[in-house]
Amino acid sequence: MLRPLALAASAGLLVSACATTTPAPAPAPAPEPVITPPVVEPEPEPVAVIEEASGLIPPHMQDRDLARIAVLLPFSAENSGARAEALRLLRAAELALFERAGGNLVLIPKDTGGTADGARQAALAAVEDGADLIIGPLFAPAVAAAGDVARRADIPVIAFSTDTATAGDGVYLLSFPPEIEVQRIVEYAARQGVWKYAYLGSQNRYGMAVYNALQDTASVTAGEVTAEAFYTGDVEAMSRASARLAEGAFPELTPDQARELRRREWIPDPEAAFQAVLLPEGGTRLRALGPLLISQRVDPLVVRFLGTGLWNDEDLLREPALHGGWFAGPDLQMRERFDTSYEEAFGSEPSRIASLAYDAMALAAHMDGGELGFSREAIEEEQGFLGADGLFRFNSDGLIERGLAIYEVRSRGFRQIEPAPLDFTTPLFDPEQVRIMAMAAAEERVQRFGNDAENPLPDYLPLPPGWGQPEEPVTQIEIGTGVAMTDMPVTGPADEGELIDPEATGLGVIGFDYSLFRREMPDDYPRPGDVDCSELEEGEEIPEECLAELDGQIRPDGL
Repeated sequence: MLRPLALAASAGLLVSACATTTPAPAPAPAPEPVITPPVVEPEPEPVAVIEEASGLIPPHMQDRDLARIAVLLPFSAENSGARAEALRLLRAAELALFERAGGNLVLIPKDTGGTADGARQAALAAVEDGADLIIGPLFAPAVAAAGDVARRADIPVIAFSTDTATAGDGVYLLSFPPEIEVQRIVEYAARQGVWKYAYLGSQNRYGMAVYNALQDTASVTAGEVTAEAFYTGDVEAMSRASARLAEGAFPELTPDQARELRRREWIPDPEAAFQAVLLPEGGTRLRALGPLLISQRVDPLVVRFLGTGLWNDEDLLREPALHGGWFAGPDLQMRERFDTSYEEAFGSEPSRIASLAYDAMALAAHMDGGELGFSREAIEEEQGFLGADGLFRFNSDGLIERGLAIYEVRSRGFRQIEPAPLDFTTPLFDPEQVRIMAMAAAEERVQRFGNDAENPLPDYLPLPPGWGQPEEPVTQIEIGTGVAMTDMPVTGPADEGELIDPEATGLGVIGFDYSLFRREMPDDYPRPGDVDCSELEEGEEIPEECLAELDGQIRPDGL
């Protein structure tokens, strides 16, 4: 039946095609379907995703429960000084690993390249390797970048920068912040009766940090900064700043006056424009700055020179202008043990900051296996730690506290005049206690020298030499007054994070004449720090300068 239906349909179609009638209109085309384009969501910006790491496992440590310590340093930095320092820091960390750690601690070096981006990539690689703790980086921009990565991974960082802005939220700064060094030396000077300070230093970030710390500490210890001068540049700029600071402040001492002052205990003069001057320099620049001040009549016999940890350099002993100066620094006996171990292991001397890497790795070895592990609580141990540079501990804000000693520069070495604390049982800095001790010092001077009813001093201030009527007559020395204030701005350019080779600064090439101020002084002008042969301690080796003077006074048996 299907076939006939098909033929009938064909006949009908043929007929329709032959007819002469008007054809039917064509059917309207079907409407095209409306196509709605899909909504395209904007792709989110890529974010570094930190996945849980399985951890780097050396082949020979497959069966151990490992603790991984990443050390981020600028091994390939453009600056040669930074590259050399990175190697010394790594060696110090290795020394601590061999001396302090067990067999399950893995040191993983990572190169930051000396840049922030390099530090970020190094930190990401450390996270991928399963680091439990990150040591380093060295410079502030690198610390900030690595810290951002480490915080997301909840890995603590012990870095070596002194820039306090990079600290906090799991980033700890194991360094020598100038603020705590200034605080220590100023509170010691205050207890000796100093209340009028001057500042002479560079306008770089380090110098301004020192200046601000001086202002803060002086104000809370009943003192003030009465003179200041800043410089940016070489010895010529330092010379101009020294002249501004001292203009009209002090008369020139005669040899007799200098000799008399040298025989007495140093006591701050209340009439002086300033009683102590803080010099935040080191190396060649500091050796130039001391004589420049003396050439401007700022004599260490009247004004105490104060310094920071940059003064911890035995090359400075060759500059007589600095003899008698005070500075705060780590315990040198503890540091000597580290220096000896480093030299025996690597055949070279460590840098000043190499001990930081040693202490960081030693701290990692201490935390490994402890109940708190590599946690912030373990790092912020309230009792602190004894390291290569003495006592230290971290606060919750990531900043460090250090127990520092006070040293005096002598011609034959640094003399410790106040030891570093060995524990934190008492506050390292107590302004109220400093005020009390300053008042006690003033009362002692009243008993020794009497008081002047017509011109009394505030209770917390000491009395000048010769005040009142002492039992033995002394030479009165008239000290001029006046303060030279600079009109230079207080802000300076930011550091670029480079280690500078002192020989490359050009100061040695300029050839500053250190003997200039000496030629202007009489031949018999006694210099501060010259050997006093009458005050040699029992058992002390007799220096060559004293052999002629003591000839005939020494018993044949040497006793």
